[in-house]
Amino acid sequence: MSAAARNFDVVVGADGLHSRVRELVFGPQNGFEQYLGYKAAAFESPGYRPRDELVYVMYTQVGQQVGRFALRGDRTMFLFTFADTDPGGVALGDATAQRALLHRRFAAGGWESSQILAALDSCSDLYFDRVSQIRMYPRDGLWTRGRVTLIGDAAFCVSLLAGQGAALAMVAAYILAGELHRAQGDHNAAFARYQERFSPFVLQKQTAALRFAGFFAPKSRLALGVRNRVVSLCSIPWVADLAFGSDMTDRLELPAY
Repeated sequence: MSAAARNFDVVVGADGLHSRVRELVFGPQNGFEQYLGYKAAAFESPGYRPRDELVYVMYTQVGQQVGRFALRGDRTMFLFTFADTDPGGVALGDATAQRALLHRRFAAGGWESSQILAALDSCSDLYFDRVSQIRMYPRDGLWTRGRVTLIGDAAFCVSLLAGQGAALAMVAAYILAGELHRAQGDHNAAFARYQERFSPFVLQKQTAALRFAGFFAPKSRLALGVRNRVVSLCSIPWVADLAFGSDMTDRLELPAY
């Protein structure tokens, strides 16, 4: 951050998993990050074939998965997921090294891997990151310090593989804005009510995400076999509800501010 010093009534950090606001106010990321043992990469490409509308197509092997889904404008999004015990490794900003790593991991993967890696080589923008949660605990003040608070992945990233990051950020912003309005200028009261109202729901989502992470890249043949069997049985509604219902159903009533 290089802008001139300025004064604000409150500061809201909404700058993602690698939040600079969180680092400046609460301390280094490693004090809050829980690495889940996976890396993920994504890119999109035009004109890819085959193309399946309204379907997420995935190919899973022990320790890794590659998937694709159709976007508008004849574009396709691809997602690589693979197990990796090292949270460091390839630098986040080194796209050349990231592409090389994906080639090493997926070149012998079969299915459409060779076609997808060819599309990777021609893409202009690659997302690559480790799969982590951000855990900030009530005993440490949770997401608030003084006049600064956090929302979204900066405060409570549930992980890329769990999804719902954008939805949770929007709900957090709605509750925070509503409580600031209701508190009539008392930011301490607003921040406290925001955390009290939303943190139990977030912790539930984070716990569910830990159970779900291994779905994408099971780390053993046994785990892969069990995953495949569960997915097959999920065509039966009551089995799907038993396996995923409690994690997928949101029970949160939003106040009408």
